[in-house]
Amino acid sequence: MLKKVLNSVTTGKGPDFSQLTDKCISIGEYRLSYRLPSNRIQSGRPSGPKPDHINLHPDIFESYELKQEYNRVCSRLVFQWWSYKGFFLQGAFGQLCKFSMHIDINRISSQCSISENDLDSLEAYLKKDYWDYYETPGEGNQRGVNWRAREEFKDNITTKGEVPSNRLVHLPETYIKQHINGTNWLHYSLVGEGIPGPDITHYWAYPLNDCFYITICFWLTFEQGSKDARSERMLQDVNHIMSMVELEKS
Repeated sequence: MLKKVLNSVTTGKGPDFSQLTDKCISIGEYRLSYRLPSNRIQSGRPSGPKPDHINLHPDIFESYELKQEYNRVCSRLVFQWWSYKGFFLQGAFGQLCKFSMHIDINRISSQCSISENDLDSLEAYLKKDYWDYYETPGEGNQRGVNWRAREEFKDNITTKGEVPSNRLVHLPETYIKQHINGTNWLHYSLVGEGIPGPDITHYWAYPLNDCFYITICFWLTFEQGSKDARSERMLQDVNHIMSMVELEKS
């Protein structure tokens, strides 16, 4: 009990799982159900309506609002934020850390393919896609993101040409198959995605057919203070949210 109280003081007040909102989206032949805890951050900016059904035919998918999210072209179905609040003098005026949740339908790169319900094919695709985007030693804009960072530091006297670790995006070290409510998901994480630094992005992915895969992504960000304790607390809450996710084929 004391440990729980101390952990709450260190990591702050976050998502409230005593109040849940049920959500459901139809994705091709699949139905995605999930539940969201309360205490979500209201951005104050109006967002456009999100579809409650996504057609996975390639020609129809092109008609949706698509975005380039680093290495991925996707249609974003869900975006939510939760923050962890402590005392005013903790962190950034009381804010200790926060995480966002994105649910995206991702189109695979041309001339590539994956197989429905085949996590091995998805893992192989993701490894190549991340490597091409971050580690390709090409020229100009064809050069990977990490290679461009290395180029910036190659003549740096202070670092003796070495790139600080926090200036590179750290690709997934492992891909873990995780069984959640009847479906096997592929879980992996990156450090520094988008904004190089300590932030961690956790993904759960599933191949819907040979052209598309779904990702449920949680982006964990930190303020000053105990990063390890706050990371552990956020990951516990992220896993709680994922434990309420159900993906079923019609």
